[in-house]
Amino acid sequence: MFLNFLNSEEKTTFLKLAISVIQADGKLEESEKAYISDYAREMGINEIDLNEKIDPLPLAEKIGVNSTDFVKRVFLLELLACAKADGDFADTEKALINSFVKAFKMADSSLKKCLSLLDEYMEISTKLMSFVKEGE
Repeated sequence: MFLNFLNSEEKTTFLKLAISVIQADGKLEESEKAYISDYAREMGINEIDLNEKIDPLPLAEKIGVNSTDFVKRVFLLELLACAKADGDFADTEKALINSFVKAFKMADSSLKKCLSLLDEYMEISTKLMSFVKEGE
């Protein structure tokens, strides 16, 4: 949704963090694979390795130090969407997202606000899809 605002280095970092999120619970669901593919396509990245071993915290810390608050919010929103892609926001994914929030030097209130807005967005998206498909 907002990944086009990132520069090329941020895009590469984002994709690595997103892969670490979908790997966090040890299950690689089709919906998660689709999110990563969509992200890569949106950012113009052709090659992705879903099995890549990633140490995400140094990458997140780099974003925390070098990026604007706007970029950090983009990362948080998109990574949360990725974590919730399979409908199961696992404890391991929550813990990883929480570690990103700390590394990004963001307040816990930003995480709560982002989660709330994402839930609202998903609810509206579901209603819109229902309207388009079934007229309801």
